[in-house]
Amino acid sequence: MSNTFHITACPVCNSSQFSTFTAVPDWLVSKEVYAISQCTSCLFKFTSNAPTAENIGPYYNSEEYVEHSDTKSGLIYGVYHYARTLMLKFKLSKIKKITNGKKLLDVGSGSGYFVNYMKQNGYDVTGVEISDKAVALCKTKFDIQAKSPEEFLAGKLDLDYDIISLWHVFEHVYTLDEYFDMFSKSLKKDGTLILALPNSDSADAKIYGKYWAAYDTPRHLWHFTPATLSRYAEAKGFTVVKKYRLPLDPFFNAMVSASYTPGFTFLPVSVLKGLYSYIVSLFNKDKSSSLIYFLKKK
Repeated sequence: MSNTFHITACPVCNSSQFSTFTAVPDWLVSKEVYAISQCTSCLFKFTSNAPTAENIGPYYNSEEYVEHSDTKSGLIYGVYHYARTLMLKFKLSKIKKITNGKKLLDVGSGSGYFVNYMKQNGYDVTGVEISDKAVALCKTKFDIQAKSPEEFLAGKLDLDYDIISLWHVFEHVYTLDEYFDMFSKSLKKDGTLILALPNSDSADAKIYGKYWAAYDTPRHLWHFTPATLSRYAEAKGFTVVKKYRLPLDPFFNAMVSASYTPGFTFLPVSVLKGLYSYIVSLFNKDKSSSLIYFLKKK
């Protein structure tokens, strides 16, 4: 049995014709090099030789994988925690503007900051999380017991959610179609699916190339752009009704990417590169470092 996750057909357009896009080391844990391929038909990009789901666990075992470790060590992750506080308010404001109802399922709830914040603001929340370490943090810090992905995919959770959210999670899941089928079954007719994803067509992705933090191989399997996400969602019975840029992501991605590049990078230089990416996104949202997609069932 192979230890490598093989993709034989593009999940967006079903083509089997791929080209090599780039090769990206696992900067976080193993330093092993992973290939990113691109569909020659729709230009969707994916990590073509990632470990299988059964073998990916050790690649998350890093204190720098902040959603599972909750680390505050170092400047970058200290900034991350401060930025997260700001972004919780930002997310809530957009959710209030677009969605109806307050029954929320958060898939990939990590250590629980988002679900706890939404609970504090009157939402009926359920978290889904695969990491035992993150589940324990969620329980210890916020007294919220996250469910397992197996329970969600087996249809054992509720089937009448107003909102299902995945914040930088969908790029990690191995079975895209299976998840989307459950999103459809688990949402009310007028429910909203929220996907926050890095954008491999962003200005900062172009600047940093293989050092771009949001490639994050092998943990990130799929490297969506606004065009490929919209096409995939349409094929699964969903329509993108609204997009928002995540305004702090270009700065965070630039700082982490700079830490991977050879030699010393003066911090203000990476901040300026993040600022450049942010300014580009003001003129063209589809060039944003990361985007929040709000989707409705067709």
